[in-house]
Amino acid sequence: MATTRIRRPSNRFVSAAGPRSGLSGAQPPRHQVFAEGGWPSIRVLLEMRGWSPTHIEQIHEQLRQGWPLSMAVRHVSIRMGTCPMRSRSLG
Repeated sequence: MATTRIRRPSNRFVSAAGPRSGLSGAQPPRHQVFAEGGWPSIRVLLEMRGWSPTHIEQIHEQLRQGWPLSMAVRHVSIRMGTCPMRSRSLG
């Protein structure tokens, strides 16, 4: 009878969310950490600067693809053709 070893997840990389819950492998949005900080603080910053929920979701998608915040904001404003009146450069 062959025994199978169960492999534990590595602790080499620190996850802000703790152990992943399994099926999808992706962290929930509230626990994602990017170079500019955690997603909740980035979202609040964008809301304070007047970005709409639609814009914010698009910026979040750009961040998940690996773009820095300044480029994500630029891509979304160009793609959607709009940006908030109160927005300032983030980079």
